[in-house]
Parts: sequence; C-alpha cells; structure tokens
Amino acid sequence: MVEKKEKQQHRYFLFLWVNYFFILLLLLANLSPFIAPDIFWPISVLGLIMPGIILMNIFFLLLWIVLFKRFFFYSLMALMLSYSLLLDHLQVSGDDTVDIESTANSVNILTYNVCNLSNNNAHISDKELRQEILDYTNGLKADIICFQEFQTYPTYSINTVDIYKKGLERKYVHTVPYLKNNKHKFLDLLVLYSKYPIVESKDFYLDGKVYGFYVDMKIQDQIFRVFNLHLESNHFGKEDYQIFTEKDASFDEEKRNRIFGLLEKLKKYSIKRSQQVRIIKQEILKSPYPTIVAGDYNDTPASYTFQYVSRGMKDAFREKGTGYSNTYNGNLPPMRIDYLLFDNSLKVNSYEVLEANLSDHFPVFVNFSIP
Repeated sequence: MVEKKEKQQHRYFLFLWVNYFFILLLLLANLSPFIAPDIFWPISVLGLIMPGIILMNIFFLLLWIVLFKRFFFYSLMALMLSYSLLLDHLQVSGDDTVDIESTANSVNILTYNVCNLSNNNAHISDKELRQEILDYTNGLKADIICFQEFQTYPTYSINTVDIYKKGLERKYVHTVPYLKNNKHKFLDLLVLYSKYPIVESKDFYLDGKVYGFYVDMKIQDQIFRVFNLHLESNHFGKEDYQIFTEKDASFDEEKRNRIFGLLEKLKKYSIKRSQQVRIIKQEILKSPYPTIVAGDYNDTPASYTFQYVSRGMKDAFREKGTGYSNTYNGNLPPMRIDYLLFDNSLKVNSYEVLEANLSDHFPVFVNFSIP
C-alpha cells in the first residue's frame, strides 16, 4: 500500500515542482510594488508578467482539485496572499452599474494614447485616420480629454491641435511638445482638451523629454488638478516584438542576444519610470486641490510605477471595472497600462475600456462625481 502511494507521488513529481516554481514567482512578484527598479530591477520583470504567473497558479489549483490532491492548497495560499494585486488585474464581481443620481453632478473624462494619429508615423499624412479618431472621440462627448502621442504637422501647414479643438468643441487646451528642440517634419505632443477653464499648468521634463503635465481647472466653482502622463516606454522595436510572436523555439546566439537586449531595455526604462513617478507623486501630495491622474503609464498594475503613484487614490477600474481590463492593442499579450486615478473625495460612477481599433491603445472612459 505504501509502495503504491509512493508511485502515485512520483507520477506527479514533475508537475509539483513546476507548480512550486510558479508559486515562488508569484510570491516574488508581490514584492515588485515595493522594490524600486533602481534598487533591484529584475523584480520589475515579474510584475510585468504577473498575469501569466497568476494564470499558471490558477491552472495548478484547478488541476489538483480535479485530481483530488491536497497540493491545491499551495497555489491557493499563494493566490490568497496575492489578493490585493489580483484585484488590480481582475474584478470578478465588480460593480459596472452607473449611479444615475450621481451623474447629475458628474464629469466625463477620457484618456487615450492615439499612436501619433498616424499609425506610429507609418503614414504621416493619413488624413482619414486622423479624422476617424476625431469623429470617434467627439462622439463620446467627454468633458476632459487627455491625449498621449498626439501629433501635428507644421511642415505641411496642418495644425491638428486647432482642428481637434474645433471638432471636439472644447474651448480650453494645453499642449506640450515631447522634445523641447524638435527638427522633424512632425511634432509629437501631449495634449489635454477641456470644456472647463484652465487657470494654471506645469510641465514635467526628464532628459529633455516630457513625461507629463498638470493643469488646474475650474469645475463647478472648485479647482481640480488634472495630470496627463505618458511615462517612459520600453522602446521595443520590431525585432523585440518578434520574440513574443515567432514560432521558432530554437535558442541560438542571435536569439539570446535579442533577449538580453530586450532585458536591458526593461532595466533602463523601468528605472527611468521610477524616477518619473517619484516626482509626480510629490506633486500629487503637495497639491492644494483634489487630483486626477490620467494617462499611459507603460507599466502593469503589479509594477512599482503604478503602485507608487496610486497609493492613497481611487483606481477607477477597482471602483467600477469588471473582468480583465485590457487597454493595450499592440503586439504583446493583453495588459492594463492606461489608468485613471482619482482623489478620495471624488466618486467614480462608471469605467469603460472602449474597443476602438484606431491605435495601439484602447481609450479609457470614466464618469465621476464632484462632491
């Protein structure tokens, strides 16, 4: 009888150790919000792939339950310890209903990375795509619109900022060029449109490149500080994306060098994002007004980047989201990298990720109430 039991244990030996491996990864990933990339950057990679790590632990949990094995308890405990980060990725029973009474005193806000209005510069003068994005955004009737990777074309005498201002019928606009000294035939911008008056603003640059700004705007006789962020991207090129999609499983020197190059980018730019969010967080903490933080953070919910800036604020997805919120429409696995955070004095009434296939990001649309 004992011998038979030992044979059964041996049969599951490999699966069990693979399970242990993913449990360890999950527990280590729980440290990513607390360990800055400039202290120990590899932990940030675990935060980036945490959705996959969670799925593997759920797989083993279900596997052991189906096989009536007590091993399910190990993954269950790891998932329970990861409960808070799990909710940042997945809202199983989220409340996606809109509070009609609250919307009478409410504001609609949109954050949208529009991929330079030109399919990442592949078609610089793509008038049809620019018009499509304008028409789509105008149909949403957002009171505040935060664009990242906006673009205008001074060489071609095309002022996209004014075209959108008229088309969106939003009187107030704040624009900041990504590069202070731009010699290209197009100009990349970080832009905010608003139907509310803008009374003050501040731009944030690091190494000559903008990564965000805030505007103070007057809404219903109150001043609010709205941040529009586009934190440093990982600057993945075509070859980097191919690593995630190519079917060839061989591992030669060329592929090894590409993987090392990708990891070097993750290291460099995760450190840069951690520097950026520390500055932004200080601005949030010293703000005399209630704050809203919108934008493309280029990092997942388990990252130091998101967790650091979101502490003490309401995450619209956790307040009103359901399911797995995917805001990325590019060549990587689905992930949430675009966010809307709110001061605790504000009430989130609804949260939507809109499936507009016009960019490598999906727009995020939120309705919130002012007390």
